[in-house]
Amino acid sequence: MGSANGGYFTGEWAPAALILAVLVSFVSVVGFFVSARLGWSMLALGLLAAYTAWTFASILWSPNRGDAWLGAGQTLLYLLVFWSAVALVALGASRRWALAASALGPAGIAALTLQNLGPQIEHLFEDNRLVGTVGYYNGEAAFLLVSFWVAIYLGGSRRLNPVLRAAVLAGAVLSANLAVLTQSRGAMVALAVSLPVFFLLSGQRLRGMMALTPVALALVAAFPHLNAVYLEFLNEGNPEAALDLALPAVWLGALGAGIYGLAWGLIDQQWQPPKILARAVGTLALAGVLVILAAGTATLNERTGGLETFAQQKWEDFKAGGTSGQEQSRYLSASGTGRYVLWQVAWQNFAAHPVAGTGTHNYEAKYYQLRERPTGTVRQPHMLQLEILSERGIIGGALFFGFLAVCLSAGFRDRFRSLQTEGKAQVGALAAAVAYWFVHSGAEWFWQMPAVTLPAFVYLALLASTWRRHRISPESFRWPLCAGGLAVAALALTATVPLYAADRYLMQSYTTTDPEAALAFAERAQEFNPFDPRLAQREAELAMESGDWKRAESAYMRAIRLNPEHYEPRMLLAAFYERRGDPELALRYYRQAAALNPLDRELPQRVAYLQGAVKQLDGITGAAENMPGG
Repeated sequence: MGSANGGYFTGEWAPAALILAVLVSFVSVVGFFVSARLGWSMLALGLLAAYTAWTFASILWSPNRGDAWLGAGQTLLYLLVFWSAVALVALGASRRWALAASALGPAGIAALTLQNLGPQIEHLFEDNRLVGTVGYYNGEAAFLLVSFWVAIYLGGSRRLNPVLRAAVLAGAVLSANLAVLTQSRGAMVALAVSLPVFFLLSGQRLRGMMALTPVALALVAAFPHLNAVYLEFLNEGNPEAALDLALPAVWLGALGAGIYGLAWGLIDQQWQPPKILARAVGTLALAGVLVILAAGTATLNERTGGLETFAQQKWEDFKAGGTSGQEQSRYLSASGTGRYVLWQVAWQNFAAHPVAGTGTHNYEAKYYQLRERPTGTVRQPHMLQLEILSERGIIGGALFFGFLAVCLSAGFRDRFRSLQTEGKAQVGALAAAVAYWFVHSGAEWFWQMPAVTLPAFVYLALLASTWRRHRISPESFRWPLCAGGLAVAALALTATVPLYAADRYLMQSYTTTDPEAALAFAERAQEFNPFDPRLAQREAELAMESGDWKRAESAYMRAIRLNPEHYEPRMLLAAFYERRGDPELALRYYRQAAALNPLDRELPQRVAYLQGAVKQLDGITGAAENMPGG
């Protein structure tokens, strides 16, 4: 899904959900090899299943049930992948191979993207930044970097084949360098926050430092050339030429890291440093990192006239959308690009509906009603934590954050009680990867991007799963797990197949050139998903093109009933009446749309124009009635 819009659209994530449903059915029938520690993973699984059930329940009180159903289906996708990962690990699957796959996948996409950057620069860049195959700058960065610390762990692992270690380190260089072109400040902050998590928990600080060093050096060497691409776009220069200079540095850096990883792996097979030496050097390395951070903080404090003042200034820039610093690099700017307004609306939603929330994926209509200043088209609050609270309420928040806490607690408990060196390193890498995802999701809408969020749920499952397998299978565990897995798989089929079928028919309504066939496809889509207002709007649009005014009017009315709090269906119906030559009805629905979107700039203009038209029409009608014989 990383090469297909991050899996954002139904047609891209629904097949994955169906495949996972089959996999969950299989592992449920086969049965889990459970152990005495199964309680942690079962508790996490129970909390996530309850959160998914609560998300489905929110359809009942959601004004837009179509969006709520879609959001519930995506949540079910994450439950399926978590369930599958827990079951497969319990059956003996290797964590290390799963981690290697999660790191090499994005690296492969990065290599293909870098190869096509020059020929497709117009399609892969937008607003001076790389949108890539995910189609969104920050989503592209997160897709490339969510597995970064996993790659660093693998690159330093003695138990991994030297060739694979070389590939992982080379891939980490490609992913990190490509992410620079997105100019994602959220990615930079998330990496900075997750770095100490990795080194504090990994237990292999020296190996971690040695694995990180070639990647960091390659990034430092290539950064000026990569940042020059952004500046050339910004200054309307020649980004193609800057890209031609940057790409060799990226490929050479990856080659160097690969050779480094291969040589290190071969040496590791022949010689192992004494544990005392490794521990001492690792402690010194950690101390050196802390000293560098402290020195950097002191320098920043001196140059900015005080960190508190500097932070306050950046916070004000963030709220106001200031762009100072972008002329050198977007990383130096603190503009929130409207996020502060989005977060305000989400918090108001939560305050108004604290227990159950407004309903899954039902933020959009409230945003247009409550925003204090316009920030463009928005569907999500751009913060996972507020998204959960505002749309699922305290109950949903308790279930989800409780799930996260159980997964992390299970991993930390094993890390500090029973795991050996390699296991500790895995926990450190997994915790750092989850920290990256959680922090970056705090300013984005990655829940709707499975290519970013699915790996995080795999990592959470690996943390929650038992690390020591005892091949016993108590009947008290086996049958409830089997029945639960089959029930979840059945729910996935029931909920996802109609969504997928409706999406396929909707796509066919766009691809066919036959107007009657397009209308038939739109009607068929609504038979599978009668709750989605966008399907009704598509039918209305096609009916207007065919000249079927009555059908178009009926479809727009249906869209309003399915999405009663959103301004858009009313605006479309008003435009329909205006086109049909009925200014009074057009004025009525434009007024309703303006009331639901009071900061829109065009709706008041249409209302004022139609008010004048209606008055003029009334004057003409009155004059005609007063004429002799009239």
